Amino acid sequence: MTKRSRAALIIYLFLVTSTFGFLQPFSPLYLESAGLTRDQIGWVFGLGSGIALVLQPLWGRLSDRFDTRRPFIILSALASGIAYLAFRGAGSFGAFLALTAVGANGLLYLNSVGGVLIGRLVQSSQGGAAYAGYRVWGSVGYILVTLATGLLLNPRGLKLDRPILDQVFTFGPLLFFSIATVAFFLPDAKDLKRAAVAAGKAPISENLRWFLLSYFLYIFALYGASNFLSLFMKELGGSSLWITAMFAGGVICEVLVMRVSGKFSDDFGRRPLLAITYLLLPFRLMLYVAMVSPMGVLVVQLLHGINFGIMGAISIAMVNDLADNTNRGQSQSRLAATAGLASTVAPIVFGRIAQSLGLKAMFAAASLMAFAGMVVFLLKVCETHLGCKPIADRGPRRLAWFLKLLDAPPGR
Repeated sequence: MTKRSRAALIIYLFLVTSTFGFLQPFSPLYLESAGLTRDQIGWVFGLGSGIALVLQPLWGRLSDRFDTRRPFIILSALASGIAYLAFRGAGSFGAFLALTAVGANGLLYLNSVGGVLIGRLVQSSQGGAAYAGYRVWGSVGYILVTLATGLLLNPRGLKLDRPILDQVFTFGPLLFFSIATVAFFLPDAKDLKRAAVAAGKAPISENLRWFLLSYFLYIFALYGASNFLSLFMKELGGSSLWITAMFAGGVICEVLVMRVSGKFSDDFGRRPLLAITYLLLPFRLMLYVAMVSPMGVLVVQLLHGINFGIMGAISIAMVNDLADNTNRGQSQSRLAATAGLASTVAPIVFGRIAQSLGLKAMFAAASLMAFAGMVVFLLKVCETHLGCKPIADRGPRRLAWFLKLLDAPPGR
């Protein structure tokens, strides 16, 4: 790969993930400032993501059939940028729902296709470190954008009403137009013979089925609850700077973890690291229930570094392990569609709980869902990286039972 292609990939992931830096903290606040209830906010995020269930697998199969990603990236980026710019003119539940559907679907494809591009360029034995090495630049972009937004949006601690939040959706969506420009420089070499083989639907292995189920439960719990974190911070008296600092703190830890998680997974397997993040998530979500101040929530959010610093890179590498260049787009689109399904149902369910019982009850419910995902992963999902070194052979004997559980399901 040329230096220009490498630089284009870094800039692409930087820009794609940086868009989450303004969307994740401020979309819920914007919808609330527009007069939507928590229940309606859940429906907007849920149904808005539901369109991915139809389009993401189709996008994956088409990109494999024609063996190209660039046109799909450009169209997705332009659609998302226009949709989020139009937030400022929306005035009803239906308008926000339609715009979120277009924006979220485009963003979901932009996020997943990075794994496809990198997976085509590196060997499976180096896939974890390679993807993490590129993806970490996305986390840097997130940190810069979210902190800059918090500082520039409301430096004097004024009320976060709609006129102030309009600024977020004036400048933030411009990032998507930058993504469309960078797409022209991305490595997108074609292999039409392989593309012809990819015309059919790729099979799904039993191991991938179990992983997708556990991934669904994980994303359901984590991001279903995260949709309401900024509202929770506001409820506890946090300003816009507190909110952005909370999200940025978690992503700073994510950068530190991601820098080592990819290489570790190449040496010792994908499953041990993923098992750790599945074990941590129920505990982390339950901790939010006990928080009574913005500082407490910020501290708990630092654990996001372990959760997504592992899951954000290693889930991509695991799916790439189970694919080849004829079906990599389909495989990654299935991962994206699974996230889309979770992102469709979770905000609706958690929005109803938050509206009826409060945000702390919602976090408790999310913790139970995360526990279910942990059980599925530990009991059913096997290692996908052949030739890795089991960690049970290298750890203390007292912890042998635990390390064996990280290496493989019981009895395997």
